[in-house]
Amino acid sequence: MRVIEDGLTGWLLATALAGCAVQPPAPPADSAAGRCLAGYAELDAAVAERGTTPSSPARLAGFPYLRVDRFLAGYRAQPLKSAETAAWLTRLGGLDREARRVEWEALPEALRAELNRRHAPDGVLAALERCAARLQTTDLADAGRLALIRERARVPSEYRTMNQVLGLYPLTALPVDYGVLRAQEETRAIFARPLAELPVGGELRRYGPPAAPPLPVDFATTPRDALGIPEPNPAQLEALFARHAPVWEIDTASAADRPGAPYWRTDGVPTVDPAEAVVYRFVSYARWRGEPLLQLNALIWFAARPSAGALDLLGGPLDGVLWRVTLDRAGHALLYDSVHSCGCYHQLFPGPTLRVRPETARWAEPPLAPQTAPRVGAGERIVLRLAANTHAVQRVYADRPGATATLAWRDYAALYAVPVEGGGRRSLFGPDGLVTGSERAERWLLWPMGVPSPGAMRERGRHAIAFVGRRHFDDADLLDRLFEPAEEER
Repeated sequence: MRVIEDGLTGWLLATALAGCAVQPPAPPADSAAGRCLAGYAELDAAVAERGTTPSSPARLAGFPYLRVDRFLAGYRAQPLKSAETAAWLTRLGGLDREARRVEWEALPEALRAELNRRHAPDGVLAALERCAARLQTTDLADAGRLALIRERARVPSEYRTMNQVLGLYPLTALPVDYGVLRAQEETRAIFARPLAELPVGGELRRYGPPAAPPLPVDFATTPRDALGIPEPNPAQLEALFARHAPVWEIDTASAADRPGAPYWRTDGVPTVDPAEAVVYRFVSYARWRGEPLLQLNALIWFAARPSAGALDLLGGPLDGVLWRVTLDRAGHALLYDSVHSCGCYHQLFPGPTLRVRPETARWAEPPLAPQTAPRVGAGERIVLRLAANTHAVQRVYADRPGATATLAWRDYAALYAVPVEGGGRRSLFGPDGLVTGSERAERWLLWPMGVPSPGAMRERGRHAIAFVGRRHFDDADLLDRLFEPAEEER
């Protein structure tokens, strides 16, 4: 009941504040700042009419050069020195630039040419980058505007309180909680079986990075900004991804167990092309005991989770598995975790310096840590064993790669412009962050939990990972809430 009360109170407060939100004063239209804002408005209008935009990170109303994710939103209530505040705004601006590149590439070529002509000689993106620097300088010098940025640097919860209220959450959560605990028991039983005894429904196939040995990288010397956030250069980041790239060992019983590149069929159903075996990569950040940490994310897609029958509520088109490596200050794996692209089946694999907080066992839906992270020896890689059909992670172990099919890598941003059968491109994600056509029948039973369209695939930054309670995959404080230092670190 407390979750409902807190959520409803927050919703009512947010609604009241939205109704009387203070807008930053508009600069004169003929001033440099006024022309900058007009440029942002022009691009936003073009994107709204002819393009696509990421639903995450979130925009800041009145500050078009800034966007925010949950990690950076964690700084909004912290006291920051002037250099730290500047670094924070720089990162908020960086999120906006990344999103605007996606928006720009999605616009028709003729429209981009016209917009660039209006912003000659450098073009729209270069003009807006200069504008962002000018607007940031203005905001850093204005305490009132900084206060407003802090107030608005929030990311909405992925949980819909109204659904929980209408769905009588305190009552309907009870059978869901029971079902989750049963599923967790079944998962632990799978992980308790010897690796050689795991069921194989088809043929075990391995997919991994190129066979070339990973380049050495001294992560301890990686520069950090004024907030202490690591800033590896492209070469260092490439070396880190190469070093920590897993081998995907997939029980392949049908075409639905072959990873591939997503595309849209002519009937509007999302699927994948297994002839293009790719992994999509991106970085994220978290905090552990006050220190910002770098995270490496790897995502693979399958054409479907095949239905097991007429009563199967979980099957449907498209399926994805996301693997994340959280690095410590030395560049070693502090934590591995995985989640399906629906936000379901979150599993944690802590390294030797972490242990799950004992009090989480009393939570209505406790975190699931079915095994600790394996030690990786020389020449070995982390291997993820995935089940046939469900693509459930069944084991994480270290082994030499052996014979593997190569997984090419692409930037996550490529998912905002996937091919459409017959020609053209379209974002995989809708304005709500969901993948249209990937809905599951389970949504008709689980909607009272507050998660939008349970079971549907969704965009990064939109993953609610608990049905009972509230947790997000990208919560900046997730590690601190779930873990404590292991005994040997105390």
